[in-house]
Parts: sequence; C-alpha cells; structure tokens
Amino acid sequence: MTTTPGAGPEPVTPTADLTKAPLPTKRTLRARRSLPLQAGRFALINARMMRMVLKGHH
Repeated sequence: MTTTPGAGPEPVTPTADLTKAPLPTKRTLRARRSLPLQAGRFALINARMMRMVLKGHH
C-alpha cells in the first residue's frame, strides 16, 4: 500500500440514497419491540431449521 505525501483521506460517498426510504409505521415499531412476538418468531424459525436438519438425515 502506497500513499501520496500530503494527501488526506478521500471523502466518503454514500453507496445508496436512503433519504426517500419509507419509515416504519407505529404498528411495525410496536411489533419489533414486542417480546412475546419476538419469542414466537424465534421459536418458529428454530422449528423450521430443525425440520430442515431432520429432513436431511434420512
């Protein structure tokens, strides 16, 4: 790696413009903070993974 003397860091340019991205609704934010909902989703994804693992071991 070589550097040019006196050259500072290059300016950072954004890779994507997210200023027009939609913001989450109050319902979405409430669902993301809900521990019972998170626990249910956690259990569901783990059950799906276990099913996939067990299916692969005929």
